[in-house]
Amino acid sequence: MATPTTIDTDTELSAVNSILGAIGQAPVTTLGTITETIGEKKYTQTSRDSKTYARSGTTVTITDTSHGLIVGDAVTVDFTSGAATDSEYTVISVPSANTFTVTDTASGTTSGNVDYRKRNYAIVSSFTQNSEIKCTLNGTVSTAFSISGTDVVFTTAPTTTTIIRIYREREIANTLANPEVSFIYNLLTEVNKDVQNEGWVCNTEQHVTVEPDANKHIEIPANYIRYDLHDGVTDKTKDLVRRKKDVAGTDKYLLYDLVDHTYEFDNELYLDVVYLWPYEDLPNVFKRYIIYRAAVRAATQLVANPTLVQLLQSQEGMARAACVEYECSQGDHSFLGMPHDSYYKSYQPYTALRR
Repeated sequence: MATPTTIDTDTELSAVNSILGAIGQAPVTTLGTITETIGEKKYTQTSRDSKTYARSGTTVTITDTSHGLIVGDAVTVDFTSGAATDSEYTVISVPSANTFTVTDTASGTTSGNVDYRKRNYAIVSSFTQNSEIKCTLNGTVSTAFSISGTDVVFTTAPTTTTIIRIYREREIANTLANPEVSFIYNLLTEVNKDVQNEGWVCNTEQHVTVEPDANKHIEIPANYIRYDLHDGVTDKTKDLVRRKKDVAGTDKYLLYDLVDHTYEFDNELYLDVVYLWPYEDLPNVFKRYIIYRAAVRAATQLVANPTLVQLLQSQEGMARAACVEYECSQGDHSFLGMPHDSYYKSYQPYTALRR
């Protein structure tokens, strides 16, 4: 069989079977599993103490300069003076960048001081089951949260300066029991990384905010393949690389600035990031391309059949063309270099027909 075929390309098992079929080998029924951690995001709970509020009826308006909240955010609120009710609230409205409102269970006019903490934080990696999402608070695993859409919502907001780590823990293939299948699976994994390392629209994001922790360090998540300072071509005040550093007895991979020769950053940075996503999370055209590309390597190394290799290379070329077409269609590329949050209208020569 010269062409990889599969019933379901959404799993690594079916991808491995496609490659095995391409080189004339029988399929397997299982790959086995091991635990993998991927797609992590870190936050630091910020201090929101001694802010002011005013309640009119049941509407409580909290004033906090540059609070950064949006409608639907969950907050733990402690009213330190006045008669408003301490509770877990949802932001109902955001009248300005410096105010937001919640709805009290009690009614009346009162005002005073308030402390509050945010409870919901975005999940970076896609997931299929809520049980895949794990959280740690200052390194301690927490189960006191729920999943709402693409957010983790803690039962009670973490305290100030708490390091919040959210990540995906899933079962992945373990093929060591079968050397040939292990070899094919390793090819699939390597090709998946090679393809994603090119940086396609499906795994590239610009202007990603990263914040320093209490030590002023910025730790690099495990699923960052490549990254650089946003607009780094013209901004020469920083030059970022990854370096390993011992932090309190633990080796961590941190951002390092070659200009100032330091691991420490005083403010948040904006990065252009190429992510490594799990195979199952990729668009279908990229899955097919990865399968064909891995099949070419498998046929080259395992089968002495030059004709088969040529046929598979032809399929690989067509699959890559489909990826390029996807890239052009989804990427909104422009030779004018128009960035996000901008708009332009191209020349429309057909309007001349009305003259």
